[in-house]
Amino acid sequence: MSDRIRVASLFTGAGGLDIGFSTLSEFDVRFHTDIDDIAIDTLRTNAERGSYIDDDAIIERTDITEYDGGDLEPDEVDLVIGGPPCQPFSAAARRSGGFAGADSEDGQLFRAYVKLLERWQPTAFLFENVYGITSDEEDWQMIVDAFENEAGDPGYRLTARTLDAADYGVPQHRARTFIIGVRKDVDEEFRFPRPTHGPDSPADRDLVTAGEALADLDTAGAAEDPTYEITSKHAHLLADIPPGLNYSFYTEKLGHPEPVFGWRSRFSDYLYKADPDRPVRTLKAQPGAASGPFHWENRKFTEAELKRLQAFPDDYVLEGSYGQVVKQIGNSVPPRIAEVLAKAIAEELFGADGYDDVVPMPDGYDLNFRSRKRTSTEEYRRKARERLEELGLWDPRNERSGQQRGLEEYGDSSDDETEPEATRRRATLHYRDHFERERLSYGTAVEPDGAGRTFDTESDVDGATLRVDIERQHGGEGTIEIVLEPDDGIWNGIGSLEVTATGVDLDDVFYVWDIAATDVIERTRYEKFIDVVGHYSTTRLDYSSSLELTGVDAGLVPRTLQFFSRASNCNTEFTLDELGRQLNATHEELVDALRQLRGWRYELRTPATHETMPEGKVLCTYPFPDMNERSHFDSEIELDALETRTN
Repeated sequence: MSDRIRVASLFTGAGGLDIGFSTLSEFDVRFHTDIDDIAIDTLRTNAERGSYIDDDAIIERTDITEYDGGDLEPDEVDLVIGGPPCQPFSAAARRSGGFAGADSEDGQLFRAYVKLLERWQPTAFLFENVYGITSDEEDWQMIVDAFENEAGDPGYRLTARTLDAADYGVPQHRARTFIIGVRKDVDEEFRFPRPTHGPDSPADRDLVTAGEALADLDTAGAAEDPTYEITSKHAHLLADIPPGLNYSFYTEKLGHPEPVFGWRSRFSDYLYKADPDRPVRTLKAQPGAASGPFHWENRKFTEAELKRLQAFPDDYVLEGSYGQVVKQIGNSVPPRIAEVLAKAIAEELFGADGYDDVVPMPDGYDLNFRSRKRTSTEEYRRKARERLEELGLWDPRNERSGQQRGLEEYGDSSDDETEPEATRRRATLHYRDHFERERLSYGTAVEPDGAGRTFDTESDVDGATLRVDIERQHGGEGTIEIVLEPDDGIWNGIGSLEVTATGVDLDDVFYVWDIAATDVIERTRYEKFIDVVGHYSTTRLDYSSSLELTGVDAGLVPRTLQFFSRASNCNTEFTLDELGRQLNATHEELVDALRQLRGWRYELRTPATHETMPEGKVLCTYPFPDMNERSHFDSEIELDALETRTN
């Protein structure tokens, strides 16, 4: 092949794809563009140094939606690489204005990408995006239609695979979807390359571990450098977590004697400490203060380490502050997997040869990286047990297997000289509003003044049950009875929660739950009540709950409250038609009832409150109210939109 393959890079970022293609002599990456100033500085710095970015390449800082492609003529582009954000393919984006959220910002980015393909008519393009972009049949068909019918005549035929960067020599598990489009008048077909590492590779070559990748780096002083200090409120917990585990080390499920978190109550990267004997989990562009991966030395990774974990060359310069470097790394494609794809594209589509290390993937070849990435709970248990034994904290009686135990199983040992802690608690609580509460001596009488409500509370642990009794002073004639039973119990032998509130009315439901939740938190090391059941988006239905009402007027609002107080009806999407059939109510009546529950701070999600909710659907996250003061509720406006959509 005599002529070089001319490449235009869109959404270039820090240049991960560009580095991979530039390492091969067949490719001439002559155009790079991005809207981010720091990314452009990075590209220009490396171009000036003559490393990886050609010093005569066009580097354009531009808004691609306003760019007409005039820097290159149609006969000057053979290949386009890069990809816009994924949001235009979501259900929320479709609602915002037709195909792929055409009126949304990200939808416009996608259309601009397609428009440049139409202008330049390259032989092929490489489109990279997040894992899952092809999983929804409707979304995928939109992408196919756009590239076949809107990218000019004759359009493009597509081949797509989701690949894990670790399978291609990157010391990081990073699943991303790659789409190769080939112009329909080109005879060649593209076949993705087989992995070069791991059990799916032809030679079953070992994956590159984080420890191997970082072994020869000089990081002296990193542990004392404040740049790499973890500042999360839970940072002090990281030291005891074994490499390869996360916050789950501090759960009763894994046998910790003093649990801090509920099982599956955080996302998997929360306090995640990298294992030097494995590739790390995905590096994020904008991680939270407690979001890993963190170094096994209990600190953040340095810039040099991040480059190694993303397979960037050591001498490639990333401009900006530490946070800006993290963002550039997290948004980039690892150059090593880009290089393997570049070799495959050169051979399959442009007639290059000599890349014996690239083996085409047979049709229907099944990659098993997803199953390999699912670390079993048993492996977590093993790691946790080994670490607890090292710390002298292991006691097999602490490990939960799903079978509830009473407190008597944790009874006094013969050599325990301390008296068991009293489990009975009593107090009088006066609420002026949801989050303004005063604790008084039990039995203190508070005269009704219209400014709040007062409850006498008494709680105790009875066997494996925490019982909370509540009586409102100067209240109504109703009774609220609540039962919550997590499969793995609540904490340290407390298996279930039972609440009985008397002298109350429906408007007291938030306060009844808040009193019970506060009691649970005070008796455990949990930070918030949802730790008891786990975050709704990450948990399976591992608990049951119910709420019974007596002495209150029968009607739709009580029925709706009881319906969503059953765990089996939470984290499930309902249309108003479905709810109407179950609750025997009209749309208008249901919307009024849902507004009332929102007023009691039940987190009912709709398309108006959360864009990712499907059109006309309602979802209740938990069978109890949101007791986080920082959460904001605007029930009237949010549910009014639902009423408009469904009537």
